[in-house]
Amino acid sequence: MDLEQKVISYKELADQIKALEEQKETLSKEILELMPKELKTIRLSSFQVRRIGRLSIKTSLEVARTFDAIKTEEVVDKEKIKSLILEGHFVPDVSEIEYIQVSRSSPK
Repeated sequence: MDLEQKVISYKELADQIKALEEQKETLSKEILELMPKELKTIRLSSFQVRRIGRLSIKTSLEVARTFDAIKTEEVVDKEKIKSLILEGHFVPDVSEIEYIQVSRSSPK
């Protein structure tokens, strides 16, 4: 298989995965609707299904400040580390990963 054939196969698989993820999301919503609201877990013949909830918190700093719900913490400045690496400095525990991104090119 040559490079172009591999890229075509890769893109076809990516498209199939996207379609499967969409089907999975739809099934997930349907299953949640069918599960009794008062139960967090149901057992079926071969499966156990758990209803899991988590908060999606997008509160602004200004609003959080009114509740005294902010904190300050130190974090690694990834942009600074990246610029050091690009300048040729060695920084421990930094590695580079490579991956591909495939998109359809417009017809010629």
